Order: sequence, then C-alpha cells, then structure tokens
Amino acid sequence: MLNNLARFSVFFGTLLLLFATAAYAQPEIVASLDRVKGAVDVVEGETQRTVQGRNGLLLRVGDLVVTKEDARATIKFRDGSEVRLFAKTSFLVESGEESASTERFFKFNLFMKIGSFWANFVRQRQVASIATPTATIGIKGTTLRVVERDNRARVAVTEGLVEVSNDRSTIDLPAGKRLTDFNRRDNLVDKIEDIPFKLDVRSETRELDFNQNRPAEAFVTIQLIDIKSGSNISRSGPLYLRSNYDRITYPQAPTLDERGFARVPLIFAPPDTSHSDLDGNIYLWAVLDQEEGDDTVEGRYLFRFRLPPSQERFEIEAETGEGRRRN
Repeated sequence: MLNNLARFSVFFGTLLLLFATAAYAQPEIVASLDRVKGAVDVVEGETQRTVQGRNGLLLRVGDLVVTKEDARATIKFRDGSEVRLFAKTSFLVESGEESASTERFFKFNLFMKIGSFWANFVRQRQVASIATPTATIGIKGTTLRVVERDNRARVAVTEGLVEVSNDRSTIDLPAGKRLTDFNRRDNLVDKIEDIPFKLDVRSETRELDFNQNRPAEAFVTIQLIDIKSGSNISRSGPLYLRSNYDRITYPQAPTLDERGFARVPLIFAPPDTSHSDLDGNIYLWAVLDQEEGDDTVEGRYLFRFRLPPSQERFEIEAETGEGRRRN
C-alpha cells in the first residue's frame, strides 16, 4: 500500500512539474490588438490555432496576424510602439527580447510576408528588424510605412532613420524620403524620392479646459497638401487618429472627402495623476489609414492642458530642501 502511495506521489509530482514547465515555457506576451476593424485572424504560434482578432487580444512571440479585405488592426507593443496593419496583410512577430537593465529596452524581429503597415517605434526604447520577401529594414526610434506586394516593396520614412537592404545594396533612408517600387535586385539609390504630400492639422482650440472635471471638446481640421507648394490636394481617404493621451473619444470613421478635407470632433475625458508625465502636452497625430498613404507624411497638432489643483505635483529643491508645487 505504501509503495503504491509512493508511486502515485511521484507520478502526481511529475505531472505537476510537466504542467509547470509547459506554462513557464509558453511564449512571452509582447503586444495586444487594438482599433480592430473588419475581419482579422490571429494564428497562435504555439498551437497553430486560429482565433478571431479583437480589441485587447494578447499577442505572443510567434503569433501571426492576418487582416482580410477592408480590414485593419493596430498592434500595440508593451513599450508604447504601435504598428497599424492595413488590409490583406500577413504580419508575424518572430522573436522578442526585453533587457534586464534598469531601463526597459525592447528588441523585436518582425516579418511581413505580404501587405502593408504604418508604424511608430518608440525612440531609444526599442530596436526592431522588419523583414519582407524583398527587403530587410533596421529600425531604432522611427515612424515609417512599408508595402510588400508581388515581391516588390515600398518604404517611406517620416521620422528618424532606417537602414534598408536588398540583395544588391544597403542604404540609410532619412525622414522625408521614400523608396518607390523596388525588387530584390534593384539599386536602392536609384529609387529614393522626396515624400510629396502631408496632412496639415489645425484647430481653433489650443488650451483644453477641464473645468469642474468635465470633458473638453475640440474640432480639428485636416487637409491634404503639397509639401513644396502648400497647395491643397483633392483626394479622399480614411484617417487613423492617435495620441499620447489615452482618454480621447474619436469619431467612428474619420475620412478625407473628395477635396482632401476633414473636420473631426474630439472629446477629451479629464486627466488624472497618471497623466502628470505629459507635462500638459497632448499630441494628436493624423495618419492616412490605407496602403496608398506612403506618399503622405502624417500630421500633428499640440493641445495644452493644466492638471486640476488636486493633481499638482509637490517637489523638493535638492539644494535648499524647500518644497514647491508644480502644475
């Protein structure tokens, strides 16, 4: 009887160890889905099970995100970087690594078999390598677009610097430049052009008033313009709005009309103490939410706000030891 009990204990302990090891070996969570529109599938790297993409779905290393026709989805990484996938895109997070230093630092290898995206990678906290069948793109703190179709690619950089390589050459592509349609054997130097257009974002409101802790409202106007001439460009297209402030209500489907113009209402919920690190600055970015936007620089507008008195920060002067409040 004792021998049987001992065998059962060993067997049960082994099972617990196996389950614990399996749980420990599970790929790390690196991102989540947000702003999902249309049909999006996620193929889990570990199980190869396909699940429906939805807002808040956690993504692990090895997961494949697939957007169907007319679909879009944002991948939000843990460091604040984000990748906006456009329609008919297959995007894989191949590997991820977080440093053990006091400063959080992330490194990812990403692969897009086919499709297109717009991305913003957090400066000084993230290094990424993005591969496609046509090119490899090295990134460190950059805003860019990439398109990959039929073994031809396009790359546009609106902030920072990227290194682009194909089988023939390697170049540094700075902000304001793009690589037009190229294949693996093209000389990349011959494909460099200026990005011709940008989204101009304006508002009659600069200071947001959260009087009595109530929401603030503002309208922004967005116009597609030629960078060199400043003239308006008549072209319609969907818009993607994003911000460093996480309490904005956006309209359901903001869109440039046939004149290349949009007027967009925004509602800002009052800030709390977690927003003190914004130093009163709320940035709004407007991005063309489609594959054809690699000829257009995203627009940006700055709103200002003040924390309510109860959310003021109290600081101690290092030299005098005196305290003071900071708005």
